[in-house]
Amino acid sequence: MEILEFKLVGNSFGIPVDIVREIIPYQNPTPVPDSKPCVEGIFMPREVVITAIDLAVYLNRGKADSDGLFVITNYHNLDIAFHVDAALGIHRVEQEEIVKLDNTLGVDARHIAKGIIRNDGRLIIVLDFDKIIAELQPELLSEEEMQAIMNS
Repeated sequence: MEILEFKLVGNSFGIPVDIVREIIPYQNPTPVPDSKPCVEGIFMPREVVITAIDLAVYLNRGKADSDGLFVITNYHNLDIAFHVDAALGIHRVEQEEIVKLDNTLGVDARHIAKGIIRNDGRLIIVLDFDKIIAELQPELLSEEEMQAIMNS
């Protein structure tokens, strides 16, 4: 599996490359009234409306740098841009290299992370973007799909 490592509020996180559509420089999104606190707004690169999520706000880690990047993902034909501070590179890892989180970190941490990998002395938290997107957009999924994601 390939993992895109990115920096967010001083920490390293990872996302499976297979759900990344592209990485683009940050652009100021248009705010949307009554949206969730982590939703920065919407923008339209290449005539496609994309929802911008401040991943740091979603993770309760402050705010991402205003000069950061958008990692644009595609899930169930929905394009979502995650605002991060910087992209650091792509790493090839074996599934057994991902160390599962234990109960000491709490339910919330285990809910959004597939586990942790070590690369060049850094710990990279591999986020479970299926669960994050399902939480942000539950109406995209059938009841069976939602149960499968939440139980994985």
